[in-house]
Amino acid sequence: MTYADVKPFIFAALFIAANLGFAWSIWRLIRLARLGTDHPHPLQAIADRLKDLLVYVFLQKRVVDRAFGWNHAIIFWSFLIITAGHAEFMITGIFPGVAGPLMSPPISYAFGPVLFMADVMAFVVLFAIANAFFRRLVVKPWFIAYKSLDGFAVLSQIALVMITYFGATSLGIAGARPELAEHAHLFPVSRAIATLWGSTPSYALHEAFWWGHAFVLFFFLNYIPYSKHQHLVGAIPNVFLREGEKPKGALRPIDFEKEGVESFGVGKVTEFSWKQLLDTYACTECGRCDLNCPATLTGKPLEPQQVIHDMKGNLYANGGPLLKTRPLLQLLPAAADFAPTVPLIAASEEERKVGMQTSPEVLWACTTCGACVDACPVLIDHVGAITDMRRYLNLTMGEVPHELSKTYKNIENNSNPWGIGADKRADWAEPMGLKLWGSSADADKYEYLFWVGCAGSYDNRAQKTVKSFARVMDQAGLKYAILGTAEGCTGDPARRTGNEYLFDAQAKANVATLNDYGVKKIVTACPHCLNSLKNEYPAFGGKYEVLHHTQLIDDLIENKRIELDQEIMGKATYHDPCYLGRWNNEYEAPRRTLAGMKSLNIVEMERSKRTSMCCGAGGGQMWKEEKIGKRVNIERTEQALGTGADMIAVACPFCMTMIDDGVKAKDKEESVKVMDIAELVEKAMKKTPAIAAAAAAQAEEPAAAKPEEASAPVDGAPPA
Repeated sequence: MTYADVKPFIFAALFIAANLGFAWSIWRLIRLARLGTDHPHPLQAIADRLKDLLVYVFLQKRVVDRAFGWNHAIIFWSFLIITAGHAEFMITGIFPGVAGPLMSPPISYAFGPVLFMADVMAFVVLFAIANAFFRRLVVKPWFIAYKSLDGFAVLSQIALVMITYFGATSLGIAGARPELAEHAHLFPVSRAIATLWGSTPSYALHEAFWWGHAFVLFFFLNYIPYSKHQHLVGAIPNVFLREGEKPKGALRPIDFEKEGVESFGVGKVTEFSWKQLLDTYACTECGRCDLNCPATLTGKPLEPQQVIHDMKGNLYANGGPLLKTRPLLQLLPAAADFAPTVPLIAASEEERKVGMQTSPEVLWACTTCGACVDACPVLIDHVGAITDMRRYLNLTMGEVPHELSKTYKNIENNSNPWGIGADKRADWAEPMGLKLWGSSADADKYEYLFWVGCAGSYDNRAQKTVKSFARVMDQAGLKYAILGTAEGCTGDPARRTGNEYLFDAQAKANVATLNDYGVKKIVTACPHCLNSLKNEYPAFGGKYEVLHHTQLIDDLIENKRIELDQEIMGKATYHDPCYLGRWNNEYEAPRRTLAGMKSLNIVEMERSKRTSMCCGAGGGQMWKEEKIGKRVNIERTEQALGTGADMIAVACPFCMTMIDDGVKAKDKEESVKVMDIAELVEKAMKKTPAIAAAAAAQAEEPAAAKPEEASAPVDGAPPA
């Protein structure tokens, strides 16, 4: 037998072996992920999931948000075309005789354009790879991982795939493969390269390139599941199976009544759901999560990308041995009594094994702002994983920062984090004569329940906001009432720091009150309350129409129920609250309101809207000290001051505290004012004489809460 006779059999054997090896690797990844717990409802809303695939995978929506993202998109789109074009290489490698018919009519009418585009895009990819090398070797963005040579290995293999392709194809056109020479018009770049080989191309060199292309291609195929390019097999299913059955801003509740459960939260890797473990396969190592994380940017040990890598490393370390104890085809979750050899959470940052464990210092640094989740091109939920591990530290281990223990006690005893008497919750409203919603009979009297929140009820500065908003509603003629002492803390500080048990109690108590009173529509000036009431209380039986005060104000202006006719002189910048913006997708209502104010010049911070930086209060940070790195609120305040604005507009009581403290720390309180949207609207709106008189009277009265109680922070809270 000649070489030409044997060649197809050798290639077929290589083809089968490579694909079997790839299939084995994928099956192993599936089995590892399935060691996680069940994930509810992964296949609801199929049409929406297919749309997400189109938008986030094939159109690369979040990838192209940044300039270099286009380089990745070019490589991705090129690979799709090149992969289709490689069908010719695979088919003719096993069945050489079909090469001519594939490139001749009528098959060429459909297949020819694919070959043409594949040839062109292979050339384009080489430039994209060169650009990627330049970025890694010269530009060196700080948020890209350089801990291994894996990234360079992947880029090198992609380049070799293209180089060997052009070598084999151009030599074939030059004469080594007559059928290619006959259809050279289908390979414009390779045809141009073919002119460089001369009139007598080497058949041996063609075969060297051809086999080199085959070996590099098949090696790369089997390298993918073990490299940073693992996202090529993880991203598509991860996007398709993304969280879609619960609101964006909601965390999953814990069933405390489930029998036999002795541990809550996630303390070992097999307690994550299989979807959370699938997240770890999808990571592209693009660094966008780190680039947008306020903790990372201010020198904290938290790097969201590393948290995902730690989860995967721990899964490999513990899951590999566990798989050996199971039948090859078994896909059941891990046994409940499985004892990992490598703990998921290290005792401290000093004892942490990077790549296999995370640490309490990492977990407690998170502000749960969602910047990492929103920036991730493959929809990884970093915050969900972090809060699950916080739940374990809190509920199972009882290990929380001491400041939070005081906060929990305050909520338990007085239903507010400040610990001020629950009977004083409505003191601020008494001088204003606000109505109390006291029973179900009031459901027909009022259009809205004004959910004041703990900050508005007890913090002197936040009370100015809620008073202004109340006067705005009065001016608009809205019928509203407050709950007074019947209102309790929503439990957001507890839930975000892992104390799900306390949140569970608060949520059930508040839902019972709201349902008993027949409440249907709620407005609140606190985005954290908004998120709990709107997105998380439905899981406890509380389904209401919930608006943020900036949304209601925007509606009142649009419907001409209030008119902004007073000039507000100056330059203002607006800080987006994380729990209004990223978690609840409201960016425009506050901006429309500001834009409608006469003489007010609006300037945007570089980090605004989706890329806005957290003020530093979320995730329980309001109630604990920042002991590592730069304070987040100082960093954000500096960004605001950098615009040259003399007014910083906010829409959250916690943002108010953090930004106001930042302005004072920078000695700018005399020249820069921090004001809530409601306060600015009250100043700008046309007032009836009665409203104007009430506002003037209120301005002369002392605050309802005792100053020493309301302004004094709990241990660890940001100083006023």
